[in-house]
Amino acid sequence: MMIDFFTHNMVALGQIIGAVGTVIGVVGGLWIKSKHDDNSMQKYVIETVRKQNEEANAEIKQTKQEYQDFQSLHEETVRKLNEQIGLKEEENQRLRANNRMLKAENAAYHAKYGGIQYEEFYGKD
Repeated sequence: MMIDFFTHNMVALGQIIGAVGTVIGVVGGLWIKSKHDDNSMQKYVIETVRKQNEEANAEIKQTKQEYQDFQSLHEETVRKLNEQIGLKEEENQRLRANNRMLKAENAAYHAKYGGIQYEEFYGKD
């Protein structure tokens, strides 16, 4: 959400600054060449600002679409990772239950037959 807010406001601010800069540049340039007709200057300024506005709006629309695509990809990735985590947790529980069963079986074996004498296998030093 913060990225969307930041992107939206920074693009709009950049658009305004660009439009103001264009207007100042055009007006300043036309001020020096004051022999031009006022109507043509106004039309030029309006057309220039309109064109920049259309370009900025197209860029904003594209950026929003890219953000929505990224957000969808992010949500799908998180969903898949959560599924994998769930499967690993289930597997971990099964392995722990199996381990408890083997320990109980081992304890029952030792209770019935006693421990293994490892010294016999290694020899006496």
